[in-house]
Amino acid sequence: MSLGEEKAAAVLSNMEEREIQILGNYMLSLDEVDIATLNAVTQEFFHSVKGGTGSLGTVGMDFLKSALKKALNPDKAAEILNNITTPGEEMGGGLETIRMLDPEVIAAFLVNEHPQTAAVVLSHLDPHMAGQTLREIPEENRMEIVHRLATLERVSPQVVRDLDEALQAEFRSSRSMTGSQLGGVETAANIIGTLDRSTESSILAAMDEVDPDLANEIRNLRFTYEDILKIDDRSIQMILKEIEQEDLLVSLKTASDALKEKWLFNMSERASIMMREDLEALGPTKISDVENAQQKIVSVCKKLEEEGKLSIGGGGEELV
Repeated sequence: MSLGEEKAAAVLSNMEEREIQILGNYMLSLDEVDIATLNAVTQEFFHSVKGGTGSLGTVGMDFLKSALKKALNPDKAAEILNNITTPGEEMGGGLETIRMLDPEVIAAFLVNEHPQTAAVVLSHLDPHMAGQTLREIPEENRMEIVHRLATLERVSPQVVRDLDEALQAEFRSSRSMTGSQLGGVETAANIIGTLDRSTESSILAAMDEVDPDLANEIRNLRFTYEDILKIDDRSIQMILKEIEQEDLLVSLKTASDALKEKWLFNMSERASIMMREDLEALGPTKISDVENAQQKIVSVCKKLEEEGKLSIGGGGEELV
């Protein structure tokens, strides 16, 4: 924090995500740091502190937010900030240690736990690990866990402490938390996206019976318009045959440059030139019209995936 946001951002950009989160846990616990303490700490770390008087008057979370926004892209910064916690007497705890375990071990613990407990645990894992764990859980339990994960919001410190105590010998001592954002529809969609197609379909089909709106929301988040960047060129050419050119034109209004080039690269030279000219001539367009056009194209992508004609990412098998 004594470096200032610009230099701190440069340091953070060279650290791993987990290191940033551990550091952030302690940053969050800091308020005012007097110069004597600052001198003692930095002297131990390096030769001496140069310049500066008074106190380091930056609140930890505010400083961390600013520095992370400069060091990382907004989505990744938000993800790390959402997982920042206030450290207890020592770092670690059940929910920290659980990231080190194999999915089979985690699933074996969760299978006998309440679905809400399982949702809290999964929300602390990265999507790929959570997806692997979910695959190890009996099929009849999966939908309820994903449903609770998708509707999970803030979790109180006491709930997390109680969960740590339940882990007992398997995990280290408990720590207090700030009630950070856990789970939610986006987390559920990310985890669902790591599953094979049949597992994903069975979970969402079961959720349709319980909460169809939430199931559709997860489906929509599972694959977005910008995710078309992940589709191979041959499949893009297939999609181009299935969509209306007017929808494509309007959808490109807010598309990233990379995605625009992806579409144009897979057109014939003549079609590409015409699309560029039409795009330049396209006047102001309602955002609702753009989103509607993008959603139409996403729907075509999902339809082709359901028919087994292309893969739009996730944990499914490769097409042959």
